[in-house]
Amino acid sequence: MDGPADRRSPRTRTRSSASQVRVEQLSFDPVPEAAPSARAAVRSLLAGSGLASRIDDAELAVSELVTNAVLHGRAPITVALHLHADHLRVEVGDGSPVSPSFSMLDPTAVTGRGLMLISATADGWGVDPLPTGKTVWFELRAGGRDVEVDVDVDALLAAWGDDLLGDPALEQVRIVLTDLDTTLVARSEAHVEGLLRELALLVGAGAGTAPAGQLRTASSVLQAAAGMDAVRADLRHQLSVAVSAGQPLVDLTLTVQRDDAELVRDFAHALDEADRLSRAGLLLMAPAPVELSDVRQSYLRRVLHQLAS
Repeated sequence: MDGPADRRSPRTRTRSSASQVRVEQLSFDPVPEAAPSARAAVRSLLAGSGLASRIDDAELAVSELVTNAVLHGRAPITVALHLHADHLRVEVGDGSPVSPSFSMLDPTAVTGRGLMLISATADGWGVDPLPTGKTVWFELRAGGRDVEVDVDVDALLAAWGDDLLGDPALEQVRIVLTDLDTTLVARSEAHVEGLLRELALLVGAGAGTAPAGQLRTASSVLQAAAGMDAVRADLRHQLSVAVSAGQPLVDLTLTVQRDDAELVRDFAHALDEADRLSRAGLLLMAPAPVELSDVRQSYLRRVLHQLAS
């Protein structure tokens, strides 16, 4: 069963023109209820129209696009429904410039199978980049497609949208760090890697190679960094793509559990300790230049701020 549609924005508007085009515009917060609310709006709009036979197709497609915007896009999420006499056009917008791509798709993935089905179910679809994000759209025409698609719509809708309430990804916080200086962040990460590598060698060599206090500090830094391994691997992957593309600024999207804020704080403090050892001449690595430590501390503070909000 679809959830209540009362999570739609008060900015929802419906209008008709002299040419009998009906337009409904909706705005959603990035919450799980957005998908069932969008489906309910599509179903209500098409009921009794010349495209009533395409209601299942329309629900399936709008559910996928809104779900994708909730999980991977950026607010605001908007849905525009344009019902003409012979076709429906649905436009789902969000504030992220990253376009969906077939290279991202996995037929077994909850959020990955949708675009293939949209391509198979809709009469046309595409992506329009915007200065503030993007719009992904699809069109359905009266009479349906010439080729029947073997899709269990009920099963797919049950697997999407409503089940987002129990999706493990929604128990995590999607951190978005916008307009970071690609070169500075990449250099900062490279410096951190150098520090961690030297500390690992120091700890591996064991007693006799350094004072006990220095070894304890090195061990605590490495332990704190280990808690951030997955997040940093994701960050480095996105950075490498931006560097390869020659992008001067990069938007990073990281998934962090809300209760991992302490890990982030430990990591930030540990890197400050590693810098202290370096400035004291106790490590071979040169101290981080001010601009590198500043950019590192800045994006870690932004991570903590979003985790706390």
